[in-house]
Amino acid sequence: MELSAAQVALLQRMRNGTLGTVGASGGPHLGPVWYFWDGESIRISTPGWTTKVADIRADDRVAFCVDDQVSGEYLTIYGAAEIIEGERVTELTEPLLLAYHHPDEAAARWARINADGSRVVIAIRPARVTGREHVR
Repeated sequence: MELSAAQVALLQRMRNGTLGTVGASGGPHLGPVWYFWDGESIRISTPGWTTKVADIRADDRVAFCVDDQVSGEYLTIYGAAEIIEGERVTELTEPLLLAYHHPDEAAARWARINADGSRVVIAIRPARVTGREHVR
């Protein structure tokens, strides 16, 4: 699915989003996350033992929301999440960390957060998008 230029700009300028999964009880589970938009999908790096990962393994339907409280723009992406494990996790997480940190700090943070090797990447390709955008 193609996003508008304003939607892409919103994804590129915001730092945090909220991931919604289908919880074990069937209700929603929401959690704030750092993310990286790679032009095709949202990428979220997280430990594999988290509730959000367990939820996605049971039901891959997710919603991901980003909002800019200053401009009033927001975007909600709906789709199926994929859990990526193994060797690709480092490669897919690096751009995310570099979006938030200086390269030296990003490398140190990666060593710390993946010390146990439990990280996975959640990838979400938009199937449907809703929101409010302001053309600048």
